[in-house]
Amino acid sequence: MLLLLCSCGGGELRQKVDDSYHTSGVEQFFLPELPAWANFSTAGRCYKSSSFQYLDFPKLKTSYQLSYPQMVELQGQFNERRESYFSSTALRFLKPVEEAAFFSNTLEQVRGGVKQFKLPNAPEVEIVWLEGYLQINKIDEIKKMISSGRFNQRLPVMFSSCLSRQRLNQWIQENGMGDAGFYLLGAEWLNPYNSAGTLHSGLRLEIMKLLNPGTKATFLVPEKTISPLEITL
Repeated sequence: MLLLLCSCGGGELRQKVDDSYHTSGVEQFFLPELPAWANFSTAGRCYKSSSFQYLDFPKLKTSYQLSYPQMVELQGQFNERRESYFSSTALRFLKPVEEAAFFSNTLEQVRGGVKQFKLPNAPEVEIVWLEGYLQINKIDEIKKMISSGRFNQRLPVMFSSCLSRQRLNQWIQENGMGDAGFYLLGAEWLNPYNSAGTLHSGLRLEIMKLLNPGTKATFLVPEKTISPLEITL
């Protein structure tokens, strides 16, 4: 009886499956998501707060003629859309039509000049690497820098090797640093491709490509702590 039902309804079932799933083509720009065990930052000694969707920069550049800063923005904003969606629903996946809409809308915004990481003109930017201080329990050092007025003359950027931009902002608020005026760079901004489109080991971000010309950038890390391997000047 089961075989008979399958043979009779197979064509109709196959037609329904084919009708319900139509690829949009945007998946060609997605790199495979990392398995849970590999979703780890060696430098930060922490697991990523989310399973970020990394993008294929060479394909994006060929198809849409995007610059490196635009591709970084596209990946960051796309992942933030995903995170906002997942936080509002019990689902942990996107339907193909939703994924295509998120990608297309984000691409349109980025090409229109919308930026999440937009710094005003400033001669100097200081980048605070959160995990560098977390590893040795030196969070108070960041608070001392804030209270000393260090960032009154320099633009402060907070970077995390593992937290998303939303999680990083939440951490800052919970630890009483909301008034410091940090510009945020989360782990979803990292990518295995450099600005030339060359694939390299690990995830990185060429921060100088995102800053205004002539801006000096320095890392703030505790003593005896190496600079974050994920960011290059």
